[in-house]
Amino acid sequence: MVECLNVKTTEWDKRLNAAYAKALKEVETKQRESLRAAQRLWVQYRDANCLYYSLGEGSIARVEAAGCMLRMTKARALELEGKEDRD
Repeated sequence: MVECLNVKTTEWDKRLNAAYAKALKEVETKQRESLRAAQRLWVQYRDANCLYYSLGEGSIARVEAAGCMLRMTKARALELEGKEDRD
């Protein structure tokens, strides 16, 4: 199950990186640094948030952490693409 979540996260991470690169090109110069800073902070937040789940009890912690990474990565990719998460 964790491996499946990781595969999906990798797919969404590629999409997130493409959306981020596109957004950097499309924003005004004065917004570019703000977007870079926001993205760096978002990555730190995502990693810290999902670490919380990975430190839980039992083997379910790995599943919860992988699910966290998938949900957050997907949501950020859609945000940068200007779309809602429509599951």
